[in-house]
Formats: sequence, C-alpha cells, structure tokens
Amino acid sequence: MNKVSHRIALIAVLPVALVSVALGDEPRKLTWKRDDSSVALLNRGKVVWRHEHSRKTGKPTMRIGLLDGTELTRPWPFPADYSKRDHVWHKGLWWSWKGINGINFWEENQRGTDPNAVSVTCNDDGSARIEMTVSYHLPDAAPLAIEGRVVEVSAPDESGSYLIRWRATFTPGGCDKVVFNRNHYGGLAMRFAGEFAGDPDKDPNAWRFIQSTEPAVDGKKPAGHRWVAYAGTAQNGKPACVAMFDHPDNPRYPTRWALRTRYPYLNPCFIANGDYALNAGQSLTLKYGIWVHAGAADAEAIEKAWKSYAEKREE
Repeated sequence: MNKVSHRIALIAVLPVALVSVALGDEPRKLTWKRDDSSVALLNRGKVVWRHEHSRKTGKPTMRIGLLDGTELTRPWPFPADYSKRDHVWHKGLWWSWKGINGINFWEENQRGTDPNAVSVTCNDDGSARIEMTVSYHLPDAAPLAIEGRVVEVSAPDESGSYLIRWRATFTPGGCDKVVFNRNHYGGLAMRFAGEFAGDPDKDPNAWRFIQSTEPAVDGKKPAGHRWVAYAGTAQNGKPACVAMFDHPDNPRYPTRWALRTRYPYLNPCFIANGDYALNAGQSLTLKYGIWVHAGAADAEAIEKAWKSYAEKREE
C-alpha cells in the first residue's frame, strides 16, 4: 500500500486507486486534497470528509459526509444564507472539554486548544491516519493539559460506509493536578446538519436517535449506553446513519450521553458522572468510534458494527 506522510506545508490533490465499485451509475474515484492545515478525501471531486487542524482557529474539527458529497455535519464556514447560526462553536465533529481546573474551554471565546506536531498519512485505498498534540491553555499561559490524539479513518467499504477510530490520551501540562470538571456536556461531540431536525412521529424522513439496550447488572441497568446513533433520510433522499461508539476500555463505561433534537447534537459525555482528576505522571486515555453508514440501519446492524469496533485491538 502506498503511503504519503505529511508534515510540511503543501497543497496537492493526490490520486487514489480507482475502485471498481459503482456509486449509483458512476464508479468511485477517490483523491486526496491536502494543505498545511487540512486533509480531505474526495470522490469524483466531491468532499467525503475533511479534517481541519489550523493553529489560527484552534479546536481541530472534521466535516463528515457520504461518497456523493452529501454532508451530514453542519457546514463551516456558514453559507451566506444559512439560518442555523446558533452555537457557532459547534463545528461538525470536534473535541472540547467544558471546564479544566474551572476554566471554560467550550465556547468560541476560549480557543486555547492549539494543535501541534500534526502528522497525516494518506493511503491509496482511501484510509488515513491523523496524529497531533493538542495543548489546552489560556492565552500566553502554560498548558493546563496536553493531549496526544490519533484519528484513524477507514477506507469506504462497498456501500460507502466508513469508520473513524478516535483515541485521545491526556496528561497534566505541568507538575500540578489537572481536573476535568463535571458537566452534562463536553468531550467528543458532533453537530449534525440542521436540516435533519424534525418530529419522527410526524415526518417519516426526520432523523431520530437510536440507543443501545444495556443489560442489567445486579438488578440495575447502567445509566449510560455503549452506543447512540442518529439515523434518517439525508439531503440526497437516501437513508443514512451516524453511530458513535463508547469503548469498553474507557473509564465510566458505558458512558452517559448528551442529546439534542432541536439542534441535532450528539455527545458521549465522560464528565457527566463527576470530576476526573489527574496528578502529575498520570494519564487518561479515551477511545471512541464514529460509524458513518451509507444506508438504513437498525439496532441490530449498529450493534454488529459496535462489536466489530470494540473487539479490534488498537495500536
């Protein structure tokens, strides 16, 4: 497999091997588009997914979609006629703690999450690996916490579906204890396209949340879920689903989730159960999966995809 590693400023559109599987009436033709602050997978010139990691804006983000270019996350920057401009810091798929040592890192006015040492490897089958270090700090101040992040995106399968494996390891930025403060939202989050909002009881095309059914332990059901999915009809008129997976290795598994339907939003919230403190020399690793499925999916199909994700050993 041909691999291209990216560590310096560049602008390029790189061809990927032509795949014979048809997308509608056309075969897919995957290419890479990269520069010093982003990488995107394109199919026949249309963006399938795009990862942004500019130090000027902070908070690395991903825009996620389907092989035909249909976007499933909210567009950024907003189009001129876009009406859903609430919560402007909700930029597709991203990570942001709500509070660290009592300091707010969630809203737009607290960027303080600089990506550094970004390395991108693009493979000729359409898969990619993105590695970086993220520093959480106030302006002109030493970092409170340091994150080592790895984002692996699988090649699209025959249906056009793909899996994002997200792994983040956090350590204190110095010799002092760092506390990730309790809140009912924060961490890995996804904001979906606003057009998905609607009432599933009235509109069969409206998107709806599907949650895993957790077994009881000692007669009590866990407060969290191992996966939550959002499914419905995409803007291309075809069914689609995005499922987010909690990993069994994570502390506090299965996690609690923050869900919003008025502005479609999904967030496995690790800090919902309380503060989490790290002393100097300690670390916290959290692993999640994001399954982008080009087609209809029920609980059985999502459960199968979660098991495949959870059982694979990560390197």
